[in-house]
Amino acid sequence: MSISIKEFSKAWWTEVYNRIIGATVFLDDYSAECLHWEGGLYNLISNGAVTVKGLSPFETGTGSGKAVFITQATSTQLRIICEIIRRSDITHCTLISCVSLEIVYLEMNEGKDVSDAMLAGKAQAEATSQLENMLKEALKKKQSVVEVVYIPLFAISPTNVVFLTPPCREVYPRFDGKLTPDTPTLDLYALKSDERGLVRRLASGLNSMFDSMNMKEDIFYMGACSSLIAGILENSPVCVSRRKNCSNPVSLILVDRTLDLCGVTGHSSESILDEIMALLPKFPGHTNDVAVDMSSLCEVDLISHPDDVQLSPGCLYHPNDDSCAQTYDHMINKSEKEVMFDLYNKLSKLDVQKSPGPKVLLKVTSQSLEKIISACKGNYDIIGKHLGVLQQALGVVQTLKSPGRAEFQLFMNLERQVQENLAASRDSTSVVNQISHLIKTRKHRNISFENLLALLVHVYSLVGTEVMFNKQHEESLQKSISAAIYEDRASLFNRDFFHMKTREECEVIAKGVMDRLKEISQMRRILHKYNSILKPCETGVGHEYRGVLQQLVEDLVNTDRPEMVDLRHRNEGIKDFLRSGLNILTSKKKTTKHPLDNSTVILFVVGGITAEECKQLHRTVITSGVDNVVLIGSTKYVTPLDAVVDALNIDAHKA
Repeated sequence: MSISIKEFSKAWWTEVYNRIIGATVFLDDYSAECLHWEGGLYNLISNGAVTVKGLSPFETGTGSGKAVFITQATSTQLRIICEIIRRSDITHCTLISCVSLEIVYLEMNEGKDVSDAMLAGKAQAEATSQLENMLKEALKKKQSVVEVVYIPLFAISPTNVVFLTPPCREVYPRFDGKLTPDTPTLDLYALKSDERGLVRRLASGLNSMFDSMNMKEDIFYMGACSSLIAGILENSPVCVSRRKNCSNPVSLILVDRTLDLCGVTGHSSESILDEIMALLPKFPGHTNDVAVDMSSLCEVDLISHPDDVQLSPGCLYHPNDDSCAQTYDHMINKSEKEVMFDLYNKLSKLDVQKSPGPKVLLKVTSQSLEKIISACKGNYDIIGKHLGVLQQALGVVQTLKSPGRAEFQLFMNLERQVQENLAASRDSTSVVNQISHLIKTRKHRNISFENLLALLVHVYSLVGTEVMFNKQHEESLQKSISAAIYEDRASLFNRDFFHMKTREECEVIAKGVMDRLKEISQMRRILHKYNSILKPCETGVGHEYRGVLQQLVEDLVNTDRPEMVDLRHRNEGIKDFLRSGLNILTSKKKTTKHPLDNSTVILFVVGGITAEECKQLHRTVITSGVDNVVLIGSTKYVTPLDAVVDALNIDAHKA
């Protein structure tokens, strides 16, 4: 690679900083999350921004008359921008689109035939002209300056190996609201317009990343949604043009999350980051970081309830602190014990009165960390100098002491029991009946219904097509789900959708949940080699979950290069057929293209990934001894409850 993904992001943020001097800056949540992983609000202020605001119709521009909007340029956001401009005294307006202007042009002209402009390469200029006219109309001033520019604020890099794409966090393998398409052959225009737009935006972001990094990709894919993204990257005129000018070969492997939902609905303590993400609230407006309660460091009286906004939350990621970046990497790749020792050693070096000096401990507990943190209370000089490590330590302590941790560990044990029951009983399994009983007795056992739904998704994805559940058990399960939705409707997933539902409406929702669970069990029917993820343990005792991604990467780095029949190569098309046909008498047998033929491989999971999966996949690559650079990308980190919302399409119900 010519540059890393982290450097790709940094270079484009520098372009933003060059345009914000003396301006009021407006950001949407997606851009704000990207900024958080780049350095945060301080980066904008230190580079000349007068003030920074969220992209809201209730905001107005103030100060110098200069405004910069950093946005995904959706139709809703463009309307908000115009509303802000109309109510503000702005004379110089810059619109930074984080999405390719070709994509913005397609969306602004939805339903119109724009193929000529796209093929002729005029879409960017046309989009720029339309957006400039929109801004000028909103400004309504003769002496005003408008500028429209595309800057791909697309990716964040939690580690040197892992990258995520916050602007594409809603991208999920879904086809008209379903997890599988209705037709065997899938066309982009068979999707709903919002689904089509999300897929295009992800493909466009990947294209811009490859362009900036001088990459020319060979595309491999597994899954229907991944095939669509591969098709856009392979055939879009912009992508075709870019590949002609790029020279660094890279293999891009796209995989649908829905082929294996076990990995994201399971409760695991292999990476403490997964526990933290599951047990602490999300950082406001973000998907990939958490909100850490900082009140224990402050000498103030706070009302302890979720809506208290007197104190800004802390977080885990601190890009300007190398020591914190190292600890964050440990949260993914090291054990909980190693993370605790790392934090204790760093905290012990703080110059805090009453703080214990560095010493050798056989075990570091949450109390060990808390003791040092408490010694810092009110000492704002120390807090200011070591704010990053204190936030990380507090995040770990709050996770280990979380009221939800006991339930988290309970579901870890339930999942192990389910695996063994399924492996032992197969066709005659009563697992569904057992979960139905857990749903009915959940309040007595102090178990949340949301986590039981996650367990159901986990089970149906785990068994795939290998197990047929008893029909009567499934009917009983549906009734249990319906009753639970009705009983918990006021608080379920903290969404308004369920609150006002009648019993009859809850029955309809329960049937939809069961239909979706059965659909989840069918996701791997298109696979041949990776259709089973419940495997005998290598020790010969019991069974274990070995995910699709893990099996894929094991085959990928295997020096014997086993055939990966489920991994399709996008370039295997009519050109290859014609080439082999014309040379059939003289040529040798065509060698199948392998991802490791290129020195860099990017495995991108469409729909989310966990820290544990990143850890396992990276470890598999490292221990294999291959020289290739293997990067792991996804649209977002996911927790079991996030995965349930995506898999059961709960947001769509709300709409």
